[in-house]
Amino acid sequence: MSHAAAAQPSNAKADAQALFEQGRAAVEARDCARAIPLFRKSQETYPARGTLFNLAQCEAELGQIATATRHYKELLPQLEPSDPRLPVTQQRLAELAPRLPRVVIELAQGAPAPAELRLDEAPLSQGSVGSELPVDPGDHLIVARWADGRQTEARVSLGEGARKGVRLELPTVAPAAVAPTPAPESAAPQASLPPPHDASGPPSSGRRTLAFVVGGVGAAALGGSLIMGGLALGTKGDLEEECPTPSQCSESGMSLRSRGQTLTTTGTVLGVLGLAGIGAGVVLLLTAPEQGTSVALTPTILPGGGGALLRSRF
Repeated sequence: MSHAAAAQPSNAKADAQALFEQGRAAVEARDCARAIPLFRKSQETYPARGTLFNLAQCEAELGQIATATRHYKELLPQLEPSDPRLPVTQQRLAELAPRLPRVVIELAQGAPAPAELRLDEAPLSQGSVGSELPVDPGDHLIVARWADGRQTEARVSLGEGARKGVRLELPTVAPAAVAPTPAPESAAPQASLPPPHDASGPPSSGRRTLAFVVGGVGAAALGGSLIMGGLALGTKGDLEEECPTPSQCSESGMSLRSRGQTLTTTGTVLGVLGLAGIGAGVVLLLTAPEQGTSVALTPTILPGGGGALLRSRF
């Protein structure tokens, strides 16, 4: 177990060394953008002064002034006076200082200190308010949250050497909606309301209209049947004069016989349709959900024949 425990740092150191060498190869290829994540991973795996120095060098090369300054300051106390990297680190810090952008976060007058304060997702302490905070050149987002749930944010853009103040306003809170006070129950009796109309059944007016239409068509057909019957009877009288016997039938009599047969057939068909239509109309009208409705079918005399009259009261 002691051997395994001792081997773990050795493996971490070897992994960090491999990452460092990959980072150095990227630096020699003048590709600091690829070297930075390799140096950071190596430093997280096994911290080393050489890795931190190379990381700060690349960050400064890419204009990440605040980040490079932080790493140079972290490295400075770790270097011995005889270390050749000491004067280089001190010189770089002196060169970066005038280029360092700074942002000052301020609160509006009377606003309480926020419970949470973040700069580019990095948490800040309460003491950061009013202090000059070094940042890299570019755009930055400041977010403040208060204990009561209110939140505000501000964006700021800074170039090299710039200093800007950002004032955070406390958001106003809309007054909470007041629930309406229920009215006290009255001891007076309330008037009963009629039951709502049941819309599930068919409307009575539409059904009555359909009944009248069907009945009217039936009555017209029945009237036509009676007219056809009257004409057929008239033809029969003429036929008896033209055709006293089947063997003694003139050409006019043959025509009257054909006409009589046609009138009889047509009258029969119209009579059947008329009775069916009147019956259907009466059924529809009687079954309509309406009170005070009466229907009567009475015969009537029409010019040239007979007919039926459908009467309804509602």
